[in-house]
Parts: sequence; structure tokens; C-alpha cells
Amino acid sequence: MEQKRQYNGLDVVKVLLAVLVAARHMIQIFYPAESKWRLVIGAWLSNLAVPVFFITAGFFLFRKVDRQQKEESRAAVLKYCSRILKLYLLWSAIYLPIDYLNWIHGGSRDVKAAVGNYLQSFFFCSTTVQLWYLPALLVACILVGAAYQKGIRIYVLLAVGGMLFAVGCICDNWYFNQRLPVELQQLLGIYFRYFMTVRNGLFYGFFFVALGLWFAKAERQVPIFWSLAGSLAFVMLMLYEVRRCSNTNMVFSSAPAAFCLFAAASSVKWKNRSLYPRLRIVSEWVYLSHVYFFHFYAMTAKWNPLPATKKGITVSILAPMLAFAWCMACLSEKKGFHWLKKMI
Repeated sequence: MEQKRQYNGLDVVKVLLAVLVAARHMIQIFYPAESKWRLVIGAWLSNLAVPVFFITAGFFLFRKVDRQQKEESRAAVLKYCSRILKLYLLWSAIYLPIDYLNWIHGGSRDVKAAVGNYLQSFFFCSTTVQLWYLPALLVACILVGAAYQKGIRIYVLLAVGGMLFAVGCICDNWYFNQRLPVELQQLLGIYFRYFMTVRNGLFYGFFFVALGLWFAKAERQVPIFWSLAGSLAFVMLMLYEVRRCSNTNMVFSSAPAAFCLFAAASSVKWKNRSLYPRLRIVSEWVYLSHVYFFHFYAMTAKWNPLPATKKGITVSILAPMLAFAWCMACLSEKKGFHWLKKMI
């Protein structure tokens, strides 16, 4: 029987990108405004992460989808979307204590307004900084899956998704949206008042999940030399863009950079080892749990023997975070702890 292929390069890339996301959020909270790492990590390199995550999710989902087998394909998409919804509900509940503490420390005691803000965030963004990815992925998979099963060509989906992503990049960044006509700026203000963000499944996730679909159905791989060269070139273009246009969330050049990085990582054929699936699980734990380690550091800072410098803060947060994620990954492999896999 042919052994199922493992994408070990993707497992390594995912864990590195998850750590970049955690570092980005840590820097935004604990580093001074003049720190160069706000540019290098916060605006530049970390913006590779979510596009690659979307592409990877779309790739593995649509490898199971064949529009010639409509019932099986619909069941596969619904099963995957159900899993993402359960994860979002679970982790939103896990972060309720943090949400409560943020409300208490915010100074407001208006319960009605707090509940309203929470519900609006829950449905249109997320209540915790990194969880927005889950509802965005859910919406993107539903939209791309439905369109693909209706017979719409992949290149049409990519064209539509590319236009939506371009609109999202323009609307998300003041450098671009302040150059829009006044009427469009007013419409944009109304949109943000209700829908809060364009970092969602429509303007962000749709295009990259459609790219994952393209990779899943592509008959030929991108040559690894060209994908590596493209990764380097477009990552450097990202640096120019974020310095020139002050992008911090949605970066135009992250699209070709993520495409090339995914192509390179998925082409790697390393020997299968138990380490790689474990790293995949570590990446999920790091991404989903890292905000708790910010609060843990803040609560224990007065007992921390390390100085409250950038280096001290980084070690104090990232070291226990990685140790925790590694322990969860190892425990989930043991009999009696398989239920931990349902949390990621």
C-alpha cells in the first residue's frame, strides 16, 4: 500500500510562522514605539503567516474535494467547516477570562455596551487578537467550496479573489484609503462601523483559500528553484512596501510571497520523521494560546528574575509558550490524551 505523503516542509514553515505571529503581538504590546522590531517582525515578516495558513488550509481541504462527486465533496467541506466553527467557539470560551479582565481594566462598567461590543466582535472579527483567523477561514472555505462545486473555474475564483484582496488592502491601510474620494471614505467609515474589519473571509481569506484550491488541483508543481527565488524576491518587495506605505495588516506583495513560499515548502521531500507532525501540532498550540502567555508574564513580572528589557521580555514569554506547546503536542500522542487534538 502506498504511503500517504507527508508535507514536512510545510510543518516546519508553519511552526516558524506561528512563532512570528506570537512575536508580532508581543512586540505590539511590550516593545517601545521606536523599536526596529515593530517593522521587521510586526509589519514585515509576520504578514507572511496568515496568507500561508489560508493557502495550506485550502490545499488540504480541496485535495479531498472532487466536484464530480458532489455529495462526498459537500460532506467534506461541511465537516471541515464544522470543525473550524467548533474551534472558534471553544477558544472564544477559553479566552473569556481574558476578555473579562480587559473589560474590568478598561474602566467602563456599562454591561449592555460591553455585551454589544463583544457580540459584534464575535460575529464580525473576533474577541481575541489572533482568533479572527478562524471565522475568516470558515467563511472563505464556505464561499470557495460552494463556488467550486457550482462549476466555477478556478482561474475565475482567483481573479475574483484577487480583486477582493486588492480592495481589502486599500481599505485596510490609511496610506491608500485616505487617497480615496470623500464619498468612498464615508462609505468605508459606515462599513467599519458595523463590520469592523476587512481582515475576514471575504476580502482576505477568499483569495488565499482559492490559491490553496489551485495548488490542490494543479497538475504540475512550481520548480523549487523558482519558488525559492520568488520567495526571496517578493519578501524583499514586502519590506519596501511596508516601509513605503506603512502596511501593518494586509500587504499586497504578501500574496506572491506566500504563493512562492508555499510552493517551495510543499515541494520539499524530507524523510518522514515523527518530529514533523509534532511540529505541526506545536504550531497550532502556539498560534491559538500565545495571548495567555502575555498575561501570565504581566502578572508575574514583579517576581521575574530577568530584566524587563526587550530580550528579557522575549525570553520570558516565548520560552514558556514554546515549552507549553511542545508538551501539549507530546501529550496528545499518548493514550488517554488524544482529546487534546480536538482543541487544535
